[in-house]
Amino acid sequence: MRRAYAIALGTAALLAGCEQQPTGVVSGYAEGEYVYVAAPEGGWVTGVPVKRGMQVKVGDLLFTLDAEAQTAQREQAAAQLAQAQSQLANAQKGLRSDEIAALQASLGQAKANLQLAEADLVRAQDLRTRGFVAQSVLDAKLAQRDVAAQQVKQIESNIAQGRKGARPDEIAAAQANVSAAQAALERADYMLSQRRIASKVAARVEDTLRRAGEYAAPGSAVVQLLPPQNVKVRFFVPEQLRAKLAVGTHVAMRCDGCPANLKASVTFIASDAEFTPPVIYSVGSREKLVWMVEAVPEGAVLSPGQPVDVTLP
Repeated sequence: MRRAYAIALGTAALLAGCEQQPTGVVSGYAEGEYVYVAAPEGGWVTGVPVKRGMQVKVGDLLFTLDAEAQTAQREQAAAQLAQAQSQLANAQKGLRSDEIAALQASLGQAKANLQLAEADLVRAQDLRTRGFVAQSVLDAKLAQRDVAAQQVKQIESNIAQGRKGARPDEIAAAQANVSAAQAALERADYMLSQRRIASKVAARVEDTLRRAGEYAAPGSAVVQLLPPQNVKVRFFVPEQLRAKLAVGTHVAMRCDGCPANLKASVTFIASDAEFTPPVIYSVGSREKLVWMVEAVPEGAVLSPGQPVDVTLP
């Protein structure tokens, strides 16, 4: 019995020793920060040309949504811009040549009326001097002459104003309408372009969350991407090793199937301690307080969840 007990203790010690990492080596895993691509407005998905596992470049089409409403809004905005531009051009040009000709004809008639009124006034003045007409007749002829003169001045002013075009404030208002219509057209163009969503980053397609024929709510993701620069290594160190690390520190990495001499640069060190996560529990680290550290691999392509051994400096 004693011999069997000793053998059992030796075996347990040997297994425990096998689990322990060399000094300065800690276990970790790769973590990915995914990019979830959605459209600003909801709609029916009409196509998802990418598949899981594909590599996409910047500008590659990821998915499309129905665009009937956005196309109609774009056409409406274009028509409103054309109307505003026509109104501005009309205000800047002034009256047309035929309208000016009509005013000039009215001016000729008004001048003829003025000449007749002046002749009648001269005759009335002569008759009044000789006592043949009353003063009231002379006053009426004088008033008729003044009215005819004012009509001439009014028509001349209308012609001058018609040749100049609209007033400056009216032209400014028409220009503002053109600017507003142009902005509305640009927004309509943008909203129409957002029915065909292209990738903003070079990445691997991790998953397609919607298929053609499904409805995507506003802001709901349709495609899940993982850019290579978004893969990091996460590991946990005890207090005595945490003091040796700082942002920018280089650490060595080793993982199954990875090239030799892999390096990573520390980008984040947690300020709060925590218990060792269950994913990296071992006999030696169980129930110990550790600090989480994140590092970005240099030139290595890792998969999220992949186990990694990190050698600290």
